[in-house]
Amino acid sequence: MASNLTKRALSIALGTEKVSGSECVEYLQQGLAAGYRMIDTAQVYNNEEEIGQAVRSSSVPRENIFVINKISNGFKKNPSSLKEASDSAQASIDKLGLRYVDLFLIHQPGEDEDGMAVDARRVTWQALEGLVKEGKAKSIGVSNYTAEHILELRQFARIYPPRVNQLELHPWCQQRKLESFCRDQGIWIQAHCAIARNSQSSHPELCALAERYGKSTAQILIRYSLQKAWTPIVKSTNLAHLRANSQVYDFNISKDDMTLLDSWNKEKAGSIRS
Repeated sequence: MASNLTKRALSIALGTEKVSGSECVEYLQQGLAAGYRMIDTAQVYNNEEEIGQAVRSSSVPRENIFVINKISNGFKKNPSSLKEASDSAQASIDKLGLRYVDLFLIHQPGEDEDGMAVDARRVTWQALEGLVKEGKAKSIGVSNYTAEHILELRQFARIYPPRVNQLELHPWCQQRKLESFCRDQGIWIQAHCAIARNSQSSHPELCALAERYGKSTAQILIRYSLQKAWTPIVKSTNLAHLRANSQVYDFNISKDDMTLLDSWNKEKAGSIRS
């Protein structure tokens, strides 16, 4: 996948949630100039047109930019309609104005209370498989899926396993059983909220680590993700922070300090978050 891109280029993704309009285009232009080559968006972010504009106008060749999109599977008119799911996926391709996306994910598995979510997951996956067949998606995957949701795919998927599972992952939410399951299945793990939405920037022990390594708290958390072999998704419209978030390859967190970071996990033993 994306063989012309280096492993480093695929190691950090640029998030775009809550960024739209001209600000989004400028932000992505700055990110590409700073060396980012992976861009993450979603239908619900309402910025697909801006993503496409930034990619098309960039001096970086299209084949060197890895675009991730996420489809919503809440088809209220008819959850079991493959046509509705396919139309939704095609609408995203049209909005982006790109010949293809590198990776298309199902954003959420949905709730199973009324039994309709299973049908929605099925037709949405089949719609994405259709994009692969047509050359409009290079790869497909999922986001926020449990092990049970992933195994369910085997009932109807022509493409299995999903290439990616995008999960909330950081020291305070490690989803250990699910992460181990994905590794065993050969599923690439991407970490959204990799810096915990900056909610732990004043955490005393994290601040102490940052001071010891001469790095920011965000850089410590991004480096933690990388050493876990997760692909962190990061976002900052502050240009200095944007650049700093990519400058995490000149140090390694020691084994003891990784153990310390691991110890902050707040999940109950054995739990699997969705």
